[in-house]
Amino acid sequence: MRITVSFLLLIITFVAYSQEYRTLCNDGIKHIADREYKAAATCFRKAAEQSSTEQEKTYAYANLAYSQQMCGELHKALRSYNTAIGDDNSKIALMLQRANILLQLDSLKSALEDYNAILEQEPTNPSALFFRATIYSETDEYSKAKEDYIKLLSIEPGNNNVKLGLAMLYKKERKYNESLTLLTLLIEDNPAIAEYYIARSNVERLMGHTELALMDVEKAIELEPENGNHYTLQSILLDRLGKKEAAKQSRFKAAKYKK
Repeated sequence: MRITVSFLLLIITFVAYSQEYRTLCNDGIKHIADREYKAAATCFRKAAEQSSTEQEKTYAYANLAYSQQMCGELHKALRSYNTAIGDDNSKIALMLQRANILLQLDSLKSALEDYNAILEQEPTNPSALFFRATIYSETDEYSKAKEDYIKLLSIEPGNNNVKLGLAMLYKKERKYNESLTLLTLLIEDNPAIAEYYIARSNVERLMGHTELALMDVEKAIELEPENGNHYTLQSILLDRLGKKEAAKQSRFKAAKYKK
């Protein structure tokens, strides 16, 4: 599961910290701003060694973890987040980051533990609710997922990601009409987003509405003409309709744009 979560850098006031620690952290932040994450990791690793207080240690390890995460070193990032958090479950921002790593590593049970701990303290935390709902959906706990999605919609009624998540949940439950209703509303409000047409097409295909599914895929192709996956779906639907030559051409385009 690849899920992206934006990172908020910790802000601290450097008071009475060692000159070397301050310099290393300042250099590390500059490297992050320049997207030089390996250099940033080196600075924060050294800063962690120089830390003399719990606050200094947390700051250094949190930024080390983020730098490692951006380098794709997820297991190292997880260890650094563990060090930054320790046994303090009040560090909600860092726990959200750790849960993000756990999701990327497909450690759903551990990620769920973090989201539950966060929601015990902040019952309406939108990020924790959304990703917990996603986990519940992945693990077929549909009633729990729906509860979180509906709660989220009461908090953020205009959140399209939540609406899409709920639509996909209905699809899993084979409540195709409910799924179609939500997806159609999303398309009406956001007619230029290809993802929604593909999602609706998949539901229509499951319902046996092949021609409608094809129309939605063709709209997605119109919006994203260089997306090879759309042509693959188009070829499947054309085959179902007995349009073999057209399906062949779609497969050719799929191969072309997937290179």
